[in-house]
Amino acid sequence: MAARTAGCACRWELELEWSSEGRSGTVRINDGGRPFRTTGIRGRPTHAYDTETRRWTAAQD
Repeated sequence: MAARTAGCACRWELELEWSSEGRSGTVRINDGGRPFRTTGIRGRPTHAYDTETRRWTAAQD
């Protein structure tokens, strides 16, 4: 999943609906109880979260 914006500062959360073996539910994914934030500022450095190393790195455009 990737979150991008061109012209706003957005706050967002993800609600994932799932089902498995007759069970289902909804999981809210956020940043430790707070919404994620995504901004679109041209000419500024960007970063990406590497889920394998669990670290932020400079994004490769």
